[in-house]
Amino acid sequence: MKNTAALILCALALVFFSLPAYSQNAPLPGAGPIIPTVDGKPVPDRGNAWEFRLIPYTWLITMDTKATVHDHTVNSRMSFSDILRDMNFAGQVHFEARKGKWGFFIDPTYLSLSQNGTLRDSRDIRLSVQQWLIEFGGTYELGRWPLDEKGKRSTTLDVLGGGRFWYLNARLDTGSNLNPSETTGWVDPIIGATLNTDITEKIVFNVRGDIGGFGVGSDFSWNALAVLGYRFTKDITGLMGYRALYVDYKAGTSSIRYNATIHGPVLGLCFSF
Repeated sequence: MKNTAALILCALALVFFSLPAYSQNAPLPGAGPIIPTVDGKPVPDRGNAWEFRLIPYTWLITMDTKATVHDHTVNSRMSFSDILRDMNFAGQVHFEARKGKWGFFIDPTYLSLSQNGTLRDSRDIRLSVQQWLIEFGGTYELGRWPLDEKGKRSTTLDVLGGGRFWYLNARLDTGSNLNPSETTGWVDPIIGATLNTDITEKIVFNVRGDIGGFGVGSDFSWNALAVLGYRFTKDITGLMGYRALYVDYKAGTSSIRYNATIHGPVLGLCFSF
């Protein structure tokens, strides 16, 4: 039963594979709109053209968790190799669009896991888990500060708000008439900010932080991400960084209680168009 609970726990954690909104020109919160200047002259605005970014990515996570399923509680630490062994399929992609100072993003993740085991009476069992996470929200650019006279490098600050929709279905096949299953889902509101800096014309550094839950979905969660990007071309940027996520979830009508710190390297590729 420990393996069963641990796998459900693993599924809950992997659903957080949502990479925060990445922007090659992203800003943070301030007192109000700031108009950057160079030698006293306003820096030209990007205009009202739409900008899009598509980011396939992965998160190589380690999980320190405590999960309760019905009356069974498991404390565990799972590496990415442990999770990979039980994975059937996983897919995640991040998409964002921006026009002027406003933008929006959506980040769907699907995960399928399974694990085989044996009961004390030598009967084979199989646990199957299917999971969705959809992160969504809007962004607003609060400020942009040029870092050179040519206007090719800048530091920007965005605020963001939105939500994360969670869905989890776990089924235990015991080879008998008793095949218990559990389904749970919730939506966490989130608020946060993103700071982006062009270190050089090729290298960009992005930091994001957000908090959420507030008792609406989970009790509380926080998320932090630092990413270093390298622009191979004007439209293709490689991403490498580190992310840490904490969640404390307890549902009054569900038999699942979940507390976890999830962290690990993030790898991705950003296509801009």
